[in-house]
Amino acid sequence: MLKKKLSTKQKNKQNNKKPFHQRLIRHLRAWHRKLGIITAVFIIFLAITGMMINHANWLSLDISSVKNSWLLNYYGIKAPNDVRFYADKKISVTDNYVWLDDKLLFESTTAVISAAKFQQFYLIVSSDQISLYSHQGELVDQLDSASGVPDNILALAINNQHIIVKTDDNIMQTDSDFFTWQTVTGDNFNWIKPEDASNTAKQSAILQFKSQFLSWEQVLLDAHSGRIFSQAGVFVSDIIALLLIMLSVSGIYIWLRYANNKR
Repeated sequence: MLKKKLSTKQKNKQNNKKPFHQRLIRHLRAWHRKLGIITAVFIIFLAITGMMINHANWLSLDISSVKNSWLLNYYGIKAPNDVRFYADKKISVTDNYVWLDDKLLFESTTAVISAAKFQQFYLIVSSDQISLYSHQGELVDQLDSASGVPDNILALAINNQHIIVKTDDNIMQTDSDFFTWQTVTGDNFNWIKPEDASNTAKQSAILQFKSQFLSWEQVLLDAHSGRIFSQAGVFVSDIIALLLIMLSVSGIYIWLRYANNKR
């Protein structure tokens, strides 16, 4: 045992007598392997996300909305304050956004008052505008005050072939041509109200509303840069970048010393 201990000490002394660059390379090789293992996972992740970002259009990531509730909440995307359904729940209103099933028709610049099925159209009424869409969700016409539509609409009713709207001052009526508006009397009209909907339908409408504000391309960009984890993620990305620099420098140094020794 004593001989072995002495032998080990002698070896350590011999190692210490080696030139500095040889001892440096021995330590660099050990750290080079460790850094390679640590950074390998991140390099693979960055390569995969980078390629996906480069081909975001081809993969349709730029138009693919995130439907994951946890991720939407993580990004701080808030639910709409107003969720309503009309026309046998085919038309939904989330704040000022109007949908036909899962297709976004438009965002109204003013409050959406009501909606209904009228002849071969879907009729969407905001406070200062009437929009007509086909059953396939194609815009047919948009009418405003320039077309005679009353301002400050508060309610909508449909009586046979007539469209009736209630304003601050009057109750106005027009036919399917929308050419002439006239004042009518009485208040016994069947004003269209939002339809009752299940909690599942409401949650689906809320998710649909929130998902339009976040695409998978944005998630990949944030993940690639580390910003998905806020400032901490950026800091970790900086550390990985420094490790990659150290890995590259140590690799070049080892290679150069190896190449010089071979000469």
